[in-house]
Amino acid sequence: MLGMRKAGQTLVTIVAGVAVLASGCSTDREVTKPDPVPITDKRLDAALLTEDDLPDSFTAADQGTPVNAELIPEHECDDAMKDLDPKVVSTADFAYNGVVLNNTVAWFPGQGGDVEQLIRDIADDCEAVVVADQDLSLRTSALDYGVLSDDTLALKVEAELADGTIEERDLILMRDGDLVSFIRLTGPRPSDKELLDSVVRIALGRLGLLAEETT
Repeated sequence: MLGMRKAGQTLVTIVAGVAVLASGCSTDREVTKPDPVPITDKRLDAALLTEDDLPDSFTAADQGTPVNAELIPEHECDDAMKDLDPKVVSTADFAYNGVVLNNTVAWFPGQGGDVEQLIRDIADDCEAVVVADQDLSLRTSALDYGVLSDDTLALKVEAELADGTIEERDLILMRDGDLVSFIRLTGPRPSDKELLDSVVRIALGRLGLLAEETT
């Protein structure tokens, strides 16, 4: 009888212990996250590329390229770029030996998807155009460079001059909701794809952190 009582007491103790553990592991507690912070010029500035992200040969320019600057100012096929009108925007340019790299971070409340579609439409409209009075041929196509994912839209414009010189104008759009980061790289063909791959990885990471803080 004594052995049976001890066994019964042990069983009760085990059941009670399981109950305590179960109550401590309850999954009905509310998980909270900090309230989103406002999107400001300062926060967009912090998401931009800096000289430290680029090879030492690049230096920062005094002014950045406007977000609505055309890729193909010689032709009307991308005039829709002029319609880009973000609520908040920050931009920075870096230059080296005839090559210009621009990074722009912008907030388009409720219009992020429209911005991406606008760039896709421009790619179609500017696929092959000729500016006869300047003896200039322009071709727009997909850009193959490295970081290719659903988060990026990469285009290149090749501008062929009358003397056979070809300039490459690359545009990479990265979007997280209504936050958009653009990278432009303009210079002689071919552009530096390793550089593009590196800076796009950095820009994507900073855009993601910005979106996490503000949404």
